Amino acid sequence: MKHFIGIGPAQVKLAKMMSSILLIGPPFNEKLVRLVAHLYNPAEAEIACHLPYYTPRPLKKIASRVKKSEEEILPILNEMANRKVILKTARGYSLLPLIPGMFEFMLIGGVDTPWHREYARLLSEVFSTGYVKQYSKVKLPAIKSIPINVSLVPASRVMGTDAVFEMIEAHEFMAVANVCQCRQSMKFIDKNCKKSVPEDGCLIFGSFAAGSVKSNNARKVDRTHMRDIVAERREKNLVFFTANITAENPNAICTCCDCCCHFLESVNHYGAKNLIAPPQFLARVDENLCNDCGRCVKSCNTYAHLVVNKKHVYNPDLCIGCGLCVSVCKTGAIRMEANKAYRAPAKGFKALGIGLMPKTAISGFRALIARVGASGE
Repeated sequence: MKHFIGIGPAQVKLAKMMSSILLIGPPFNEKLVRLVAHLYNPAEAEIACHLPYYTPRPLKKIASRVKKSEEEILPILNEMANRKVILKTARGYSLLPLIPGMFEFMLIGGVDTPWHREYARLLSEVFSTGYVKQYSKVKLPAIKSIPINVSLVPASRVMGTDAVFEMIEAHEFMAVANVCQCRQSMKFIDKNCKKSVPEDGCLIFGSFAAGSVKSNNARKVDRTHMRDIVAERREKNLVFFTANITAENPNAICTCCDCCCHFLESVNHYGAKNLIAPPQFLARVDENLCNDCGRCVKSCNTYAHLVVNKKHVYNPDLCIGCGLCVSVCKTGAIRMEANKAYRAPAKGFKALGIGLMPKTAISGFRALIARVGASGE
């Protein structure tokens, strides 16, 4: 096992576990080791190495594997759970993926300490290596972009019921997360958001909202307040992303910006557009009506619109169908048109998971092959 100065063997071993394809982990390298060593001290890492991926393991079995008493390891397990570097449920304890997973779980409550700030710096270093490219080779429509309610081509048509308002009407209980974990983490490393603030947290619905409020990670809001929040976020030119399922399911909406959001960073730079389902509508530009003002460039979070040599340029392959460009175009040069590739969302998370399972396996296998090839093994 490679030696890292000041880092124990259990921490190195745990870093190798966290690099697993099953946890959507980054390749094993010094940056990952430094991050894991920050998250877990040597005694914690020794125990965490015996935790399973995802499915919690009971205390008795963990103690048996660690070869220590339950009384000795219980306070250490609970301390890790309190810091949210492992998951604790009624069934036991398990490891979490670094991102998505631990990142959201740890920061959504709005905690701000020197330890959390250093975590944000180390995680940003790992994420910026672009390792998610390895997981972005296969189309996995797990996420959908929710468009704003704008006019379609032809002009006499308008989009159907606003999908966000469908979710609002479908749920009695809804909440707003204390912070957006992405903007919070960027603030921690002195990269403040250009469009929003950390307090603009995710919009949460149904049992997800109830659980988040109970754990003090979100505040409950009523329908009127939620509608106002949605309008405000759209005024800020934020993109609405949610799981690709129907409105009545418990769910959350991330309101994202290109300067802070790790998912949009992956979409724009690391091929993660494959994770977005084909949108119901796409932008269409009439260059004859365009005056090259550049308003759409400022509103677009995926760089589908650019001004090159003072002339507007549009790349439809980069469009995710959010419709923000339509709302800012003063000449009517941009409208939305139906996308023939669109497919209705899954009926729920179970159906979504079953539908994605074969492609997920292929994606993981390709990531493994790419990693082995890169290492020369």
